Amino acid sequence: MLFCNTDRCINCCETQSFSCFRQSDYGHTLVAAHRMGKSVGPDNTMLALKTCLESSNPPDVIESDVQITKDGELVLYHDLFLEKRSDSDTVFGRERVPVFSKTYAELRELNMGAKYPVGDTFPYADLHGSSVPDDLRIPKVADMFDYVESVAPGQYRYILEVKFPFPWAPRIIDKLYKILEARSLTDRVIVASFWPDVSHYIDLRYDGKMMRSANPLEVIDFYGCFKRNVDLSKEKFPFMALQMPYYWKDDKLLLANLGQTAFIDYAHRYGISVQYYTLSRSEDIGELYIGGADLLMTDRPERVFSVFRNTPIDQEAHP
Repeated sequence: MLFCNTDRCINCCETQSFSCFRQSDYGHTLVAAHRMGKSVGPDNTMLALKTCLESSNPPDVIESDVQITKDGELVLYHDLFLEKRSDSDTVFGRERVPVFSKTYAELRELNMGAKYPVGDTFPYADLHGSSVPDDLRIPKVADMFDYVESVAPGQYRYILEVKFPFPWAPRIIDKLYKILEARSLTDRVIVASFWPDVSHYIDLRYDGKMMRSANPLEVIDFYGCFKRNVDLSKEKFPFMALQMPYYWKDDKLLLANLGQTAFIDYAHRYGISVQYYTLSRSEDIGELYIGGADLLMTDRPERVFSVFRNTPIDQEAHP
């Protein structure tokens, strides 16, 4: 099997208390604000985060993306190139500029909401230089934590995705761990990545100290075990969560049905949290809520909570 079975691994439900991401029964699905609330503001900005947390339907979990600057600062940004979201093509005079090629001070010159649409308009596009408010400039990871914990101490959980593998990932993980440890957040943050080498580095250096989700290869392997009904009771899982896409197109599911209750129950049997991204269709939200999903990531928390309120859970069907 692809998931680790060595002495370095942990069974997180045995050695640490990670229950804050694993729900005790049906009808208590957590809602994660994807990219800190991109439906209410430019994604991965403090403006989006503040607006999301101040809304009538604040999320349970804050999800964001971590990258590292040229001078070693951890910042929040999703894409490879900066012109996708910002005015970097104007400020730097060229396209295809990645975060890791610029210092934090240089990146703070950018308007991270320049390309953010509201209907057919771009309300922040004309802000440049000194006219860009602080909450539209690229934020540090530490500043995001400090803001949230100052307004709601201990209330929120977090998912942070490490966007790139080696050679950046080790520095990102090392710095991130120091930030989490200094703020006593290691039991409220899941570190995610699509890259197996990132997972391996976490297992090697931070076994039992940092929570992570399964990488895609581990998800596929775990699903294969489910389909074969393999008994995994003696396995020691290095991950404490499965994070998987769940979406439809033209009424066809694009992947295996990872949202079926039997699969969720199989993961729960081994203390593993089951989480899905990025939900927008009411039908999908309702199905996963009824099915017992632990967490749904979404651009629109208000829609997810609305579906929850209008979707009864038959507790007798889920003993």
